[in-house]
Amino acid sequence: MERRYEIRGPRIEGLGIVAIVVIVIVGGVIIFSVGRVGVGEVAVVVDPVMGSTTSVSDGANARYFFKAPWASVFKVYVATDSVNMWTDATGVGDFPAVPSLTMDGLRVDVDITVRWRVLPSAVVELFRRFPLQDWRDRAIIPIIREAIRNLIAEFTAIETIEKRGAIAVALEEDLIDAFEAEPSLASAIILDAVDLRRITLPDNFVNAIESKLAAEQLSIAAEFNKTRILILANATAQSRIIASEGQARSRIILANATRDAIDAIIQNNPEVSTDDITQLYLYLETLRDISESGNSQFIVITGDQAQFIVPIP
Repeated sequence: MERRYEIRGPRIEGLGIVAIVVIVIVGGVIIFSVGRVGVGEVAVVVDPVMGSTTSVSDGANARYFFKAPWASVFKVYVATDSVNMWTDATGVGDFPAVPSLTMDGLRVDVDITVRWRVLPSAVVELFRRFPLQDWRDRAIIPIIREAIRNLIAEFTAIETIEKRGAIAVALEEDLIDAFEAEPSLASAIILDAVDLRRITLPDNFVNAIESKLAAEQLSIAAEFNKTRILILANATAQSRIIASEGQARSRIILANATRDAIDAIIQNNPEVSTDDITQLYLYLETLRDISESGNSQFIVITGDQAQFIVPIP
């Protein structure tokens, strides 16, 4: 008796469909179970079924990881981040410059750049407090503004110019303390650097300072000229005193020499009158002085009583 076997096509087709569905499901599970995190990032894995929140990687290297298919992955940037707060003629940075009041009530605008990074080990706690990852706008920026305003209030307007370096150092220390003390940040923010770019004073105040400096410079110059004139006057006076003293000594020496000469003549000529000898000697000395000058003419007037020499320049 002949037996016939009949293979039903729909059954094979049903198995193929099942296999395809299984492959798709397995593939989907695999795809949704593998995550990837890049350099400078930490992955926060939130599992709603298990009710857990964990982190993957420390940001040093890129890597793949496995997770539950239904778990959500949030990538947190942990490398150095920054905010620029400045204002100039070209526009503004990420935020405008920070307006602050000095100790003497003058408004100044502080241009600053702050750089920080997120501590990888504290990412999960930071994410729980800020699930929208908006800790920069909600916490970091307000802390920076408050620290700047509190610090500037301790200095006068002039001191913000004179002590800019000290202000920058103090601001960095204040921000470190503020980030550590802020409970919402969970000690997750590490300050890298503070760049105090500029402290801008009002134009009218700057003009007043420049005018004052100009006046001080003129005063210094006038004082210098006054001192210089006094020094020159004293030098001239001393020079004249020395010259006068020299001339007086010269005249004394000359008078003594003249007296000695007349005494010698009198001793050698006792028969001649002392007055005549003296008059003759002085007369001859005068003629000698006039002849040595070479630039004078003179008229000699003689008489019974005396002779007069009138020099003509």
